[in-house]
Amino acid sequence: MKRFALLLFSLSLALHAFGADKNSPLPRDFIPLKVLAEKGDAEAQARLANYYSWGKRVKVDRIEAFKWASRSAKQANLIAKYHVASAHLDGVGIPQDTVKAEVLYKQAAPGLLALAKQGNAHAQFCLGQMYLDGRGLNRNEKEAFQWTIKAAEQGLPEAQGAIGFMYGVKKDEKESLMWLRKAEKQNLSDVKGAIGMLHIEGKLGVKKNAAKGLQLLKESVEQGSPIGMLLLGTAYISEEASLTFGVEMDAEKGVELIRNSAKQGESTARFLLGTLLVSGQAEVQKDVKNGLKLLHTAAAQNNPRAKWVLANFYLSGRFELGKDVAKGMKLFHESAEQGHPQSQYSLANIYFAGQPGVEKDLLKSYAWADIAASNDHEQAKQAKKSIARRLTPEQIAKAEAMAKEMIKNNPRLLK
Repeated sequence: MKRFALLLFSLSLALHAFGADKNSPLPRDFIPLKVLAEKGDAEAQARLANYYSWGKRVKVDRIEAFKWASRSAKQANLIAKYHVASAHLDGVGIPQDTVKAEVLYKQAAPGLLALAKQGNAHAQFCLGQMYLDGRGLNRNEKEAFQWTIKAAEQGLPEAQGAIGFMYGVKKDEKESLMWLRKAEKQNLSDVKGAIGMLHIEGKLGVKKNAAKGLQLLKESVEQGSPIGMLLLGTAYISEEASLTFGVEMDAEKGVELIRNSAKQGESTARFLLGTLLVSGQAEVQKDVKNGLKLLHTAAAQNNPRAKWVLANFYLSGRFELGKDVAKGMKLFHESAEQGHPQSQYSLANIYFAGQPGVEKDLLKSYAWADIAASNDHEQAKQAKKSIARRLTPEQIAKAEAMAKEMIKNNPRLLK
């Protein structure tokens, strides 16, 4: 759950990238800032969007953030243009359009780079997220880290939270917690929710205190944090999670929180709500059409679990999607390449047996099972042994070399 909480924070970053309060002499207080924005000041409009996006001095409202970012972007504000691109990607305040989003990212990239080099924390953070996600720029984790930490060192709370996550991925718990604490002290709602999870589970050097963790989660929800709403909502609909969080199950309350998180663009909330609607679980009225729509929206946001679910649907021909092996395999590979163990294990099974449209390939099967097993997927560990019994020592060596080469070319295969 520690990784889950931090991952959720990272999946929300693409929704809202705006800068530090100290980069321009704008009013810090909400009311005078809004007055200036209403007068048409582009910088104030972009900053106001930042406030709504992150819940600074106002409750999180990313639809309202998009409204102000759009006004600012029309005046050629690059930070606002990045946010408008993200809104198109996530479908927040506007219908999802990934093609237009990519065009806008690419248009903004040169100007953001110039601003970032001048020390603008706003632009540094945006640039870091573009490099991290491969939006408008080629994906480059090193560049993502370097630009994000520059923004974090200037005191930008969203960058501090992001760098905390990055250190978590690097398995540097001390640095991770330090930066997350810095963001928490600035009252960043999403990070407050993540810190709450750490208290609940006693992870990352945080002393276990379920009551304190639950209180932090509830505070983040009051601030409108999509992550806080998702985490607390999950606790209300899951018996296991409810025991961990120390709350009574309440499906109606839980689904409403998840639904509100999804409205704010949280991809994991959309994935979860989509699966609930398709299956009719957690006392949710079954609605396959809208469930599939949410799953496709989350998949377009690069949510690996949504891609895995849809891949299974396409391969089996479930619902009105119809059978489409090519599309299903594409989604399986995309999800697996993002480090999703279940997708990696699914590919191992598919290549092991083969099927119409997919040629049987025991070497590929072993390689994917090996990678999934390295991600602690228990069934993959057993599958790897089973596949090995059908291969010669030379074939096993070749398959292991294949897996190593895949990991070398894409380190994200390993979580």
